[in-house]
Amino acid sequence: MEQRKHYRAHVEYAASFSGPSLRGQGTILNLSVIGCKARSSFAVNKDDFLGVLIDVPRYQHPLYVSHAVVRWSHEQEFGVEFIQMELVDQQRLCDLVRALKATRWSRPTNGESDTL
Repeated sequence: MEQRKHYRAHVEYAASFSGPSLRGQGTILNLSVIGCKARSSFAVNKDDFLGVLIDVPRYQHPLYVSHAVVRWSHEQEFGVEFIQMELVDQQRLCDLVRALKATRWSRPTNGESDTL
């Protein structure tokens, strides 16, 4: 069983990525307070540096990560670690992940209540 230090919420948020040699759109597939898993139609490489805009439907303005690094890449999916973001966006991200986690644990599945 894989043990993670930070909760990852499964999401499907539109995102924009930009870097020295790329600019394009993609989808955030899961999100944590320290990074995300994404899918795009363009190739990224391990250790690429990116800026990321995450369009969260409940937010008027997207979350902005000014500096992120690609930690792994496989075909059209890749993992990104958030290196630097403004304090206000960092707080919004923490609030969002906390709310997503609370929603997940409060929602019964298959007619049963969650006991965790």
